[in-house]
Amino acid sequence: MVTKVEDTPKISERVRLEREELASATPHIDIDRTRIQLEVYKETEGQPSVIRRAKLFHRLCTEKPIYIDNNPIVGTLTKHKYGAYLYPEEGCRWMKKTDKFALQRGVTTVTDEETRRLIDEAVDYWKDRNVFNRTKTIVEESLGVDIAALSKAGLGTEITPGGGVTGGVPDFPMILNRGLNGILEDVHDEMQDLDIGGPDGLDKWHFYQAVILSLNGMIALAQRYASLAREMAIKASDASRRRELERIAETCEWVPANPARNFYEAMQSLWFIRIGIWLGSGQALQCPPSGFTQYMYPLYRKDKAEGKLTDEDVIELLQMYFLKINQLAATMPPHGFAFNQSRLGMQLRLGGVTPDGEDATNELDLLILEAQCQLRMPEPLVQVLYHDRLSQEFLLKCVDLIRTGIGQPAFHNLEIAIKRHLYHHKMSLEEARQVDISGCVQSSLPGYTDGSWESRFNLAKVFELTINNGIDPRTGIQIGPQTGALEHFKTFDEFQKAFNEQLKTSMRLIRTISRIAWNVTRDLPRPFNSALVHDCIKKGRDLADGGSRYNWADGLCFIGGIDAANSLTAMKNLVFEGEKCSIEQLKKALDANFEGCEDIEQMCLNAPKYGNDDEYGDAIARELYRLCDEYHQEFPDYLGRPTLPAAYSVTAHYALGRFTGALPNGRKAEEPLTDASVSAQPGTDKNGPTALVKSAAKVLDCVRYGSSHFNIKFHPSALRDADGARKLLSLIKTYFDLGGYHVQFNCVSSETLRDAQLHPENYQNLVVRVAGFSAYFIHLDKAMQNEIIKRTEITF
Repeated sequence: MVTKVEDTPKISERVRLEREELASATPHIDIDRTRIQLEVYKETEGQPSVIRRAKLFHRLCTEKPIYIDNNPIVGTLTKHKYGAYLYPEEGCRWMKKTDKFALQRGVTTVTDEETRRLIDEAVDYWKDRNVFNRTKTIVEESLGVDIAALSKAGLGTEITPGGGVTGGVPDFPMILNRGLNGILEDVHDEMQDLDIGGPDGLDKWHFYQAVILSLNGMIALAQRYASLAREMAIKASDASRRRELERIAETCEWVPANPARNFYEAMQSLWFIRIGIWLGSGQALQCPPSGFTQYMYPLYRKDKAEGKLTDEDVIELLQMYFLKINQLAATMPPHGFAFNQSRLGMQLRLGGVTPDGEDATNELDLLILEAQCQLRMPEPLVQVLYHDRLSQEFLLKCVDLIRTGIGQPAFHNLEIAIKRHLYHHKMSLEEARQVDISGCVQSSLPGYTDGSWESRFNLAKVFELTINNGIDPRTGIQIGPQTGALEHFKTFDEFQKAFNEQLKTSMRLIRTISRIAWNVTRDLPRPFNSALVHDCIKKGRDLADGGSRYNWADGLCFIGGIDAANSLTAMKNLVFEGEKCSIEQLKKALDANFEGCEDIEQMCLNAPKYGNDDEYGDAIARELYRLCDEYHQEFPDYLGRPTLPAAYSVTAHYALGRFTGALPNGRKAEEPLTDASVSAQPGTDKNGPTALVKSAAKVLDCVRYGSSHFNIKFHPSALRDADGARKLLSLIKTYFDLGGYHVQFNCVSSETLRDAQLHPENYQNLVVRVAGFSAYFIHLDKAMQNEIIKRTEITF
């Protein structure tokens, strides 16, 4: 019997109506930013990049259309309930080829002639100025490589050659305690002693001018909302609504310019900051709530003690805040949508410890869990920084949220995260204890770290290049070195050596391209973002130029590692050791996508696999990830800083799988690769969850890597009672005690998911865990839906 996911009756009527309005909102492209950007850039030709960006930001704040809806937290990114801007400066030629633009929750078609005209004008202006095309030209001239061809072959992605993101996570406590006016005071102090005639004095002067312009722009935007609320209050016939509008006006007149005086003001201030950062670059992962429960707790306690706030008030306000977050949207090219789908990446961390090592959880952690249990939205992504002192009450409440099926919370091992930052960033122990979750599954120190990452990299494609002497069979292009025809390999060691050469050469190429792209991206500074991250103001330097104290340093992100490892294992087991088939027979079967070679396909599927606590398969996966780390250290990031290899998939395992042929692990051509980085190939983890977590913990060094990613899918019956909850918590502890870093759970039956494919109208609110994010199931590509359905369904 299929159980439909019903709305919970607990949410208030106001929250229910707001959620329904958002769910039914039509996706829109808002062209206002494009229009203002064209005007500003034509007016500022020859001026420094940072000044041009600041003037664009200020004009958006003072001119973009605004409105106030029924949410007590005011402000929207665009003039639409659910809309997105275009960012042609990052990559734009694709925009002229289509009228359909993908947002996280749906596709919008441009039919308005004025919108079409402005899009085409923006493409004409940016076609040779945007980051992607500038990078493409430089790479072709310097390396003789066409990055578009690499993308079509499925070795890497077009996303990072387009520039990636330099967002950073703001110092939210600083903003709440000092306000933007306090930050402006710091800027003026630095300018007083600035030697503009020095080697970098003029650059610093321009940066400070840009920061002042940007911060004043955000203050002006808040004042515009205050004025609008006052106008609406005068016209309001309902006394309750009039009082609320007057409170909104008073709040927006005060924050974010000044320190927040109460919980509500803090929520509004935080939201204005998020809008500001998304105005600069409207992409996923920008400005997550991060350690919300820690920096909001003092105001919560103060308002509770003064009788101004009840927990019921807090839950409703949290839910309204969550709904605002789900209004955010980014416009993605078709290729980019395949890699990201419905992700926003607004990580909200619970758990963790204080700087002196004590458990940091408080009442707000439990209220967040309750608010999300009731609302069940994809964003924010509730995460737990796990340690052994978390209370049983808190952990069982986490299991309650998992039982809803939305794939939250995910769990991250705090001990590993601390060791990672002590090792790579040499920060103090007190700082390392304050690390948080960033991106999908990475960790960083909020308020002190930038946000740059390089390309996703297809390890399964490296295997395919090896068996084809460096030629991509899909495009016929010689991408890798000529390491020998397949029939010439007489031992597994010879084949492994050829694979390693393909790996090292391909990694060097993709990393070089990514670093070039990041140098190009320095022409798109983020003065508003930079003002909110230490030590940009002290250094007088933008985030993109290394202004922050620490670098995220997220290098290549490895996709398809388990597919590559299982394929290497199958080669070793079937061809070189077991001699169950010849290398020629295997190659013929792969070229035919196993059609007419079902006996070889079955051998491949039955070969030893990672994920069963079997050293035969696990050892090859461990050596592969070790080599990736070794080769990754060949050179630093674009600013000469050390980089951390990454291992997570988002939906790149689906996107890159479309460009990857059949593999000896039994996977057929163009099917999704194995999700995450230490998840098992679907259907191959046969020895139960404990064996799976033992394999996952030993194949990837989570201290040396900046991330790892582990999905487990449970049948809902496994967590139905208290015994199931205890077993789940024991499994998490076992995994972390063995050295694992991240794990997350789907708790929706395959039967329910298949029914949702057939009857999407009945599952409008069905949220599932995809990768480092949760999403509405019905908005995912069907192939991505099928991949989630195929994942091994575990019971205890």
